[in-house]
Amino acid sequence: MQKNESRHGLKFIIGTVLVLLVCALLFLELDRLILSHFLALDPALSQIFNAITQAGDSLYPLVLAAAVILWSRWQLRRQLPVAKMQFWQRWRARAVFLFLAVASSGLLADLIKVLCGRPRPVKWLTENLYGFYLFETSAKMQSFPSGHSNTAAAIGLTLWYIWPKSWPLGLALTGAVITSRVVLLKHFPSDTLAGAWLAVVTTFYVYRYCRKKYPTAFAQKEERFQL
Repeated sequence: MQKNESRHGLKFIIGTVLVLLVCALLFLELDRLILSHFLALDPALSQIFNAITQAGDSLYPLVLAAAVILWSRWQLRRQLPVAKMQFWQRWRARAVFLFLAVASSGLLADLIKVLCGRPRPVKWLTENLYGFYLFETSAKMQSFPSGHSNTAAAIGLTLWYIWPKSWPLGLALTGAVITSRVVLLKHFPSDTLAGAWLAVVTTFYVYRYCRKKYPTAFAQKEERFQL
């Protein structure tokens, strides 16, 4: 077990270094170039991407997960057949997993936003502010990492850990939200990459915790995450 933990820790360290290197390259060369292609977005496309980007709002999965947790707890207080008890236990565990994955990853992203203090694209476009200003509390100075991309990736990974065959749905959700954040000029590409990677790391460890706490709710025949 300790060997596996060390192996996964090393993989995440290497992955984080690679992601940061790519983010640095985007920051230096490509972030502004990519955004410049979306300065005159068609209104119809803007409406579509505005709808898509809502999938990255953490409020929806958190409320849904909390509702399932409360409802399943109420169900488990009743005298139910064993099969139904197991059904609600599984769903309670899965809802806890979703809630913790989105909440923990989101809180960590919010902390990094304040520490980095990166201006959002609107500040670059209107005031020519670009870079990292550190310890900023204004929302317009909290572009890195992307919270919506972080949430979308956490949701997609949660689906994958619970139902491995759902990976195309999770990948499509994450990709669509990431694209929407850039197209709508809400984030730079490097922000979205960092947000998604942060969700990869946090969701993995939340999964490990939940699998130990609720062993019957998750399949354990295979390791879900391999780098």
